[in-house]
Order: sequence, then structure tokens, then C-alpha cells
Amino acid sequence: MTSNQHAAQFNGFLPQAAGIALSATGICRHFGATQALDQMELQVLPGEVHGLVGANGAGKSTLVKILSGALKPDSGTITVGGWHGESLTPRRVQQLGLATIFQERSLAPNLTVVENIVLGRERTIAGLFLTPDHQQHDVEDVLRRVGLNVSPMTPLSQLSPAAQQLVEIAKALYRGARLIIMDEPTAVLGAAETIRLLELVRDLSSKGVAVVYISHHLHETLALSDRVTVMREGRAVLTAPSNSMTPQTLVEAMIGRHVALARPTQLKLGDVVFSARALGQGRRLFGINLDLRAGEIVGLTGLVGSGRSRLARVIFGAEQPDSGEMFLFGKPYHPASPAEAITLGVGLVPEDRKTESLLQQMTVAQNVTLTRMPATPYCGFIRLGEEQRTAMAWVKRLKIRSALPGFPVSTLSGGNQQKVAIARWLHTKARLMIFDEPGQGVDIGAKEEILQTIGALAGDDCAVLVISSDLEELTQVANRVLVLRQGRIAGELTGAEVTEQRVLELAMGTTLPVSMDEPVA
Repeated sequence: MTSNQHAAQFNGFLPQAAGIALSATGICRHFGATQALDQMELQVLPGEVHGLVGANGAGKSTLVKILSGALKPDSGTITVGGWHGESLTPRRVQQLGLATIFQERSLAPNLTVVENIVLGRERTIAGLFLTPDHQQHDVEDVLRRVGLNVSPMTPLSQLSPAAQQLVEIAKALYRGARLIIMDEPTAVLGAAETIRLLELVRDLSSKGVAVVYISHHLHETLALSDRVTVMREGRAVLTAPSNSMTPQTLVEAMIGRHVALARPTQLKLGDVVFSARALGQGRRLFGINLDLRAGEIVGLTGLVGSGRSRLARVIFGAEQPDSGEMFLFGKPYHPASPAEAITLGVGLVPEDRKTESLLQQMTVAQNVTLTRMPATPYCGFIRLGEEQRTAMAWVKRLKIRSALPGFPVSTLSGGNQQKVAIARWLHTKARLMIFDEPGQGVDIGAKEEILQTIGALAGDDCAVLVISSDLEELTQVANRVLVLRQGRIAGELTGAEVTEQRVLELAMGTTLPVSMDEPVA
């Protein structure tokens, strides 16, 4: 019996006699007057891939923190394997073989790959700890399992965000986890890396490892999971076999309303806003030719390491090209810094909102107005009243929920933080906007609102470049899609040409033998 058949047999209900890998019953948790979890229920079978979905603010992160021992519930009981109790501790979690891979990476960038993986589990011989260089052979096999072809002695800081995510997974496997909670594991992965990760999850499941898979990618979750639990307002409102559900039924359960997917807006194109000719940078970008017109949304995709974010940083002045030319509004454009690019009307919402886009301990108002501060004309002081009014206007316009201008941005959900990052650049009235993974780690409702905002920018004669690993996201918003391979533009796709198979063929430089999917559009 396959795991899908196994889950279907119980039709969403798990008899105690069947055995469980994890059970959370009646879990409640308050933060002041806010009830984050309200009688939450979750049960996971051994060897099951159990999808967990919900809108931002549904309580998923709070539940994960409780199951990882980082938070204590106010009430409820938890069972992991043969252990039963009211709350977990980080040490107990490790002893029980439960590992959590958080959306925000929990690695030490100043350490090597092997040091991160063995940290706290250093091997000893005759009571003496082995040095990391003696333990690198211990982790080479697990690195191969996750498809990460790097030396164990590589400093973590030299790896891309996607590679660092794979190190997190390797760390869990090295520790012999029997139950792994994965929170948005593909958020920073490209198409090929995502396929490898999903294969890895299936392999773990076949060997009896239970996986709780948390993702905003609904198609991905349904294809991978045996059962799915939907959370809303701190409760489990639906648990059912994945093969009995569709993305639409999940959406309706998540947010209680119908969401019509965005489609690329057909607009009258204006003049060319930005051009690049034979743009190059060392061994990372080669001969990039690109035109972005007012009223147009261009998608950019490719495998991790293909040069997508690098190109964005060059356009934004964060890095300098070695060759070629750039033009903005028909004039030579060579920004020496992001500050100069901003002055000239260019904005960039970076991929990593936590470290590159937002100042977490500053308020919503401070983050929104950071690039265009309201100041008095005579002494340069910030007008706090104007700052608050400006931020409140953007909070209402972008529907930034649970936010007041004076709140620290760190208190907001991922989707609302992304909206704050976007509000900052809309406030600058940039004429060329670059979005790097704008829908990463946000729920379908917030993503829809973000994509509508991007579409409205094009309607205001702004040129827009959207970088994304999510083909569904690109087909919802982009008029055409460019595919990068090894720093070069490998091809351009439009309409029904944008399929996972065609993108991967261009991204990998090969022809795949069979059709992988239907058109995404």
C-alpha cells in the first residue's frame, strides 16, 4: 500500500491504533489579547508527508515554534513517538528525533558547512572531540543526498540562499531525524533545486521518515503530500487526503472567500525606459541585451546561480558591470551606488526581505519612508506626524493587515512585511521597478494582492522586471518571460510557451525527453 493509499484509507481521520509520529491536541497559545492558536489539532502518520497550509497569520509559525520547543503552549498535549507531555524543550526535541527547518535559516554564516552540520553533535574518539576537518567525510554522503555539490570546508557565507537551505536539510538528515518539519523549504530554490528537494522528501517518506510540509505553493503541496491540514484563525478547519482536494478548495478553506487569479494586463506599451547592451560582469553575466518599456511587466527566471539577482543588483547600482552599456530614458546610465539609482528613478525589492529589504526593529512608518523621508525644509529634522500619515496611507492602500505605523515591522507576518517593503519603493515613485521573488513566503491571498499592485504599476507607465522561480507567479503577471542560463539570456517565452518543461530546457541547455506538465498559464 502506498502512502497516498494509506492516508486515503483513513479519509482524514487517524485512529490511535494505527500509530502516530506526531499528535498535537487542543493546543492553545495567546500573545496578550491575541489568540494565535485555538484548540489546534494535528496528527501525522509515520512515513507520511503531511501538508500544512494557511494564510499568513493563521498560526502556522506559532505551531511550528511550539513543536520545535521554542514556545510553550498555554494548554494542550503533544505526543511524539512514545513520548507524551504538555510541552517540548529543544533538548527533548533532539532526543525524540524531531527536526525543524525554519523558513528563516538558523545557521552560523561564519562557520563552514561541516561545522554547521555537526554543531552540537561533534563526534568523539576516546573522549576527545574530533576537529571539523576530521569530520568532513561524515557529512559528504548527506550533502550528496540533498544534491549539494560543495566542499564541506566551504564557509557558509560563500553559499547562495538556496545552497544554505540545502545545508539546513542536510543538517537534519545528519542528525537522524525521524520527523522533519519543513517551513517553506522551496522558497529560495529554483525549478531544478525544487524538483530535487521534492524527490528527497519522497525518498525520506519511503524510508519511514514523517514530514510536515508547510508551503504556500498549493499545487506543489497537493502533488507531494499524502494528507493536508488547512489552518485558519489558529484552528485546523480541514484535514483530508490530498487526492480529494484541489487548490481552489484549499483557498476557500484558508481564507473563506473566492480568489480569482490575476492575469497579465494587456496594456499599451510606452517608450523604452531601460536598455542594456552587451552587459557583462566577470564570469557571472555575459552579453545581456534587454529592453524594458513603460507599461510592460517582464519576467526573469532561471536556475539558482544563473545570474538573475546579479543582474538586478547591477541595474540597481549595487554592483558594477565590467562591460557593455546601460541606458535609462535613452541616456547613458552608470549608477555608482543604489543611492544614485534611486535618485534617477530606479527601485529594487530584494529577494531576502529579512536582511536586505527591511530594518526589522524599526517601525512600519520608518521602513516605508526610509528612502524618501519627510523633513523640514530648514533644518533636516524628520516630521514625525507626516511620517505617520504617509505610512498609514500605504497601510490602507496595500491592505497591510495587523499593522499600525508605530509597530515594529518584525511583528508582522511575512506577507505583510513584503507589502511594507513594496510600499517603500512605491513611495519613491520609481519609473523602473525590479521585484526579486515578490511572492516568496507569502500566502495566496497576499500574493494575489502583491501581483495586483505590480500590475497597477505597469498601468501607471512604470517599467517592471519581476524575477521569480515560481512559473505560476510569472504567468499571472508577466507579458513575456526571459530565461537565464549561466549568466546569458537563453531564450524568451510568451503565453502558452511558458511551461515548466520549456523553462527547464532553456535553463539547463538540454531537451527533456518527455513532457513534464501542461502549460502553467
